Amino acid sequence: MPDTEWQERIWTALDAHPVYMVSLIAGDTLKTRPMAGHIDREHHRLLFITHRHTGIIEAALHSPSVSVAISHEDRNFYAAIACAASEVTDRDLLHQIWTPMAGAWFPAGPDDPDAALLALTPVSAEIWDGPSSSVLVAFKLATAKILGRTPDLGVNATIDMR
Repeated sequence: MPDTEWQERIWTALDAHPVYMVSLIAGDTLKTRPMAGHIDREHHRLLFITHRHTGIIEAALHSPSVSVAISHEDRNFYAAIACAASEVTDRDLLHQIWTPMAGAWFPAGPDDPDAALLALTPVSAEIWDGPSSSVLVAFKLATAKILGRTPDLGVNATIDMR
């Protein structure tokens, strides 16, 4: 499958489940947290409403590695997406993507001075895409064992996301 088809598959997976595991390195510590994201395909980025006081934006801007992980167990599709981080200061955009979920974390609403936008721009992704049928997986495992081969359980590839 060409990169552009994989890219589309990744964007579709991101759109299907908008809560991702976001990981970054802060100092010498790996920090990972689930975050609800908003896909901004026009600007090729994921947007996250976050608290300024937590320091996640500052940490992301200075981290040597920022990534987003998604998993779709029902489809046996997984991706770890390396991203470039930036802060978006556009308050109108914050208002546009505001959700009731964000309101649970920011009772003062989108005008809360602690509400900030973190943008993550995908650079590359490592994907794992296997058969979604557990019967097929079991068959492939059994066949490989009988034949003394490594089972073919799908694709593992690195995709350019730019």
